[in-house]
Amino acid sequence: MSAAKFAGLGNLPETIGPMAAEYAAYWLSLPMIDGVPMKRALDPGAMRNFVASFVMVERHDPRRFTWRLAGSAIREISGIELTGTDALAVRDDEQREKGIAAYNAMLDTPCGAWGIIILLSAAGNQMPTEAMVFPLRADDGSIRFLANSVEPRTPRLEPGVIEPVEMKLLSWAEHRFIDIGFGLPKLPRRPR
Repeated sequence: MSAAKFAGLGNLPETIGPMAAEYAAYWLSLPMIDGVPMKRALDPGAMRNFVASFVMVERHDPRRFTWRLAGSAIREISGIELTGTDALAVRDDEQREKGIAAYNAMLDTPCGAWGIIILLSAAGNQMPTEAMVFPLRADDGSIRFLANSVEPRTPRLEPGVIEPVEMKLLSWAEHRFIDIGFGLPKLPRRPR
């Protein structure tokens, strides 16, 4: 689906998948408070086409993030209930540090993100998965939630034995921050 119709979102790729496009259009339709909608503005009924593949992360402090919500399709992929658990547990140490930096960057310079993530499912399948992420405000007005749609780009997965916490994030095959009106964050360069 063409990203050209998303005025107000900078740095989107030329083409995005249908779920990412629907979520981006929905997020843009929400009432904004200083450029970012409130979490309470979300309407599950209006999100029916992607609510099963919807997740939300909450920042408690700059190093602690938890899954605030994980839809039923996410539970099928992960093999466990993620809600209330460490949002970075599916990452190895290097990926965890990258995740902490990216989450903080997206909340400190409010922006979205789009990318293709390679997940290793609980059943042992590598799954290219498209993610579209946008920030949300808490009731106190602070920007501390990141909500995203997650859409596997593979056909139905092979069944397998599900072990708790076996889903792993292997890599981001593609990633870009999305300008929602505040510019793009700058991540510190790490020594090579």
